[in-house]
Amino acid sequence: MSDLPIGAYVLATKFSDGDPCDQFAVGFISGKTPHGRWLVIDQNGVNMRANGFRRAERITPEEGAYLVSIFPMIGDNPGASLWWHLDKYREEQDA
Repeated sequence: MSDLPIGAYVLATKFSDGDPCDQFAVGFISGKTPHGRWLVIDQNGVNMRANGFRRAERITPEEGAYLVSIFPMIGDNPGASLWWHLDKYREEQDA
């Protein structure tokens, strides 16, 4: 994804494939690392991954709430990509 402004609400994944067995987060863009990875903070301003995330995409508050609600079921479990779950949610909302 192209540049995101500081403060953008995003889904961020360690790798671009969004594997739920890798680190991921829903939070706010706070900047970029020297290597071009996205820095993401939580609502308290705490950085969620020191090395940043390779992929981040802006999401709505409703999308964020949905993703956070399914994290316990999909996190650290082999299965569909986080990006697949986001796309599926968006398709359902558009139907």
